Amino acid sequence: MPTSAYGQTIPVVYGKCRLPAAYIWVPPILTVTSTHVEYWDTITSTTAKMSARLRFARPLVPNSTWVLRKLYANGKLIYDGSTGYRQSGLKFTAYDGRSTQPRDPTMVSEEGESNVSAHRGYLDIVVKDFDIVGLGAPPVFEAEWIQDGATTHDYESFGTLSSGTINYMVPVWGELELYGYTSPGGLIRRFSIGALREFYVIPQAGGATMYAGWRYSRAYDRLFYLGESGDGHWSLRILNPLSGAVVAAGDVFGTILAVMGVICLVEIGDGALYVGSTDDQQLFCYYYKAADESLTLATETAVSWGGYASIQCLTPGAVRGNEADVWICADNALVKVIFTALGTVKSTTVVATLADDLRYAVYDDGDLVVWTDAGTVKRINGTTGAVEFTKTVPYQIEAYSSVRKLGDPDLHRLTDEFYFVASSTSYFTNLQTGETRSVAGATSNPQEYYYDGQTDTLLTKTPVFSVPQRMRITSQDGTQRQLADFLLALMQAGGFDESEIAFEGDIDDVIDGAVVDVTAGVRDIARSVCDPYSIAIFERAGQIIFKRAFTDGAFAIDAVISSVGDIVDNP
Repeated sequence: MPTSAYGQTIPVVYGKCRLPAAYIWVPPILTVTSTHVEYWDTITSTTAKMSARLRFARPLVPNSTWVLRKLYANGKLIYDGSTGYRQSGLKFTAYDGRSTQPRDPTMVSEEGESNVSAHRGYLDIVVKDFDIVGLGAPPVFEAEWIQDGATTHDYESFGTLSSGTINYMVPVWGELELYGYTSPGGLIRRFSIGALREFYVIPQAGGATMYAGWRYSRAYDRLFYLGESGDGHWSLRILNPLSGAVVAAGDVFGTILAVMGVICLVEIGDGALYVGSTDDQQLFCYYYKAADESLTLATETAVSWGGYASIQCLTPGAVRGNEADVWICADNALVKVIFTALGTVKSTTVVATLADDLRYAVYDDGDLVVWTDAGTVKRINGTTGAVEFTKTVPYQIEAYSSVRKLGDPDLHRLTDEFYFVASSTSYFTNLQTGETRSVAGATSNPQEYYYDGQTDTLLTKTPVFSVPQRMRITSQDGTQRQLADFLLALMQAGGFDESEIAFEGDIDDVIDGAVVDVTAGVRDIARSVCDPYSIAIFERAGQIIFKRAFTDGAFAIDAVISSVGDIVDNP
């Protein structure tokens, strides 16, 4: 394992660099072996999950902004910010060492907050649960860093087989596919997220007048949707996505002309639970049994369930054997409802009651991260209901209605950050700390959207014609920099004031970047840099002077000219 040792030189970098890392913190590596049966075979799998803090360099310019562009493990590219590629399951946080840098939540959860520093002043990466099985040992990491690297929103539209508007989208992140539904004509459409192309279009059987709550089950390869047939009554239907045939239809539920609210799908046991709500706060749950393609309305409450006036979010939680948790944002209460595998309610518990009404919730490692109508985010302990942090966020999640473009929680695949877009800005809120970073340049007219943290991919639609789009935030490769700017930064790092440094002559050379060893004095480093460029360094009147003494056009003359005659004879 390449570790950092006392006295070892830490490179100092400027501009661009690609450097190997030193491990400076690694908790015990968790190795897990599990078995499961597939048909008649017993499959054994082993994972060895490693978390680590990796140190690459120290920025020459304090408090400068750096972007991680690429990350390698044993020479294999595992992250590429220029294209949006991320290896499946890769979770990490990059730090550029600025003075406001917080403690890393992975280290805090392992060591305790009082035992962890913020490690400011260095270019570091903390990887979490990185699987090292197959690598033989903890790998050698390398990273490409860009100083002041620009990021951009890269929107790409899908190629389509039909010109019809996409009314509903259902991402299937595990397969990197997308299902779409076009209401005029009743078309089911399937897309490849990676290829940005539409696979096929098939007509849907058993149509309805209105549709809502589309979901897809990977375990059973079935599409779920709520349909209203024109009489004001809603019911759940299940489609075969290859043929478009309705394979199951449930009983009607709810009051006549009710408007559908938030939805979630939970795969459990030998089937799935489809849990939803209506605008008059009625809660319902269907049980789908895959073996015989049957559908049962297992739970249907009265209106104003629990006496609540607003149900804003349904979030799937833990699944334990024959029961599953669904977390509900109801008024200012966070409610946990435990459903049995058959869709009946086992218990209902108010876990937390807050001062402000809740708008949205994300389940994260046993806890709930909730957003309120007061522009705050809170992390709530899923067992005790204690509030672990409260942070103000620079955005406000809308109430659930036609204006909320953010998809339901079960349609995202989040890792360590939550995504929200507003005012032409993408916001990323850390689920462990509540801190929010932003990237300007998003669309000013967002449509419905869904985010995948594993691949840093957003799915949305164009404002016109509603064509599916893929958005990735990519890192550019930086620009070349003036050699004079580097020399100035170098001398300032050595304790010189800007007023003590001067440049004379035509010093307009450009560089990509620099990696320097600061165990030498900055004068010696500057001299070694300047010699190949024929730049002289000397002192005059208390200043360090960098001077290109003689130039002919764009070319420096390195030869020593002994007399005027040499110039005349050899122009």
